Amino acid sequence: MIRSTLVLAAGCLGLHGPALAQSTVSLFGTVDLNLTFAKSGERSVRAMDQGGNVLPSRLGFRGTEDLGGGLAASFWLEAATLPDTGEFQGVGWQRRSTVSLSHNSFGELRLGRDYTPSFWNVSQFSPFGTVGVGGSSNIVEGWPFGLGGAKTLVRANNSVGYFLPRNLGGFYGQVMVAMPEGQQGMKYSGARLGYASGSLDIAASYGQTPVEGRRYRNASLGGSYDFGVVKLYANYLRQKNAPESQTHAMLGLSVPVGAGVIKASIARANRSGPGVDADDATQVALGYVHWLSKRTAVYGTWSVVRNKGNAAYVVSDALSDPQAGANSRGLQFGISHNF
Repeated sequence: MIRSTLVLAAGCLGLHGPALAQSTVSLFGTVDLNLTFAKSGERSVRAMDQGGNVLPSRLGFRGTEDLGGGLAASFWLEAATLPDTGEFQGVGWQRRSTVSLSHNSFGELRLGRDYTPSFWNVSQFSPFGTVGVGGSSNIVEGWPFGLGGAKTLVRANNSVGYFLPRNLGGFYGQVMVAMPEGQQGMKYSGARLGYASGSLDIAASYGQTPVEGRRYRNASLGGSYDFGVVKLYANYLRQKNAPESQTHAMLGLSVPVGAGVIKASIARANRSGPGVDADDATQVALGYVHWLSKRTAVYGTWSVVRNKGNAAYVVSDALSDPQAGANSRGLQFGISHNF
């Protein structure tokens, strides 16, 4: 990603010149807008949506101060935006708000609101990520929160996280605990361990959250392998909050073609529990991204979700009143720009 470095005046911040020279603050983000045509049963919508090409629209600031001896201090503030209306989505820096200390040999200690270890396999090991009509999360029950009142499948507030250093021969990982501070469904503990070397990347994760005397649990396994002419993806997620559970499995690929890439995926979701055993779904997605530069792309994606039982999964949040048991289809054409 291209980073725009902001030079901060020492006089304004009251910092000495030598300290300023060792610090950087960067402005970054994504502006992604698309035209979405989506349908659920007989209900259809035409809308302008955002975030169809792997990353959602966002605006952030991040910075690092070199403290010497391999030690560094960092911060990250990232907000979700709605460029079709010019508004922020949700509250403040809800995508990420963290401060951390890291060392080249000992890893990173990170505090604040952050992605949970449970999130990464579903997002990273999918050709469409978790956004747009082809997103791998479209048929994950309760996304982005979880089952039965849990709110920690994707992000957690008040978290303490530790990340392994990057010099472990390809191994990487993180552990996280999050304090609820009086909010039900917000306590979290989890971990992720992976291995990346050359064309191979594989990781497993586990997370849990107590909810009103029960315990929400999720476990995932994902991986990718790049053959050059084609990159393969796979991920598997199981989440449970007794008596309800769901399994979600996805296979995908991406094929580079000149300045573009063709993407495809198929996913299957199966629910279990009283009254929901038949509420399953299958999603098929196909798309193309054409890069006009390293930062700017145009794209198109088509997807269909076939619901069974009373399942009411849809390809787009623009369908605010989906029909239970009805199939959902969607088509997106958009432009994305990273800065």
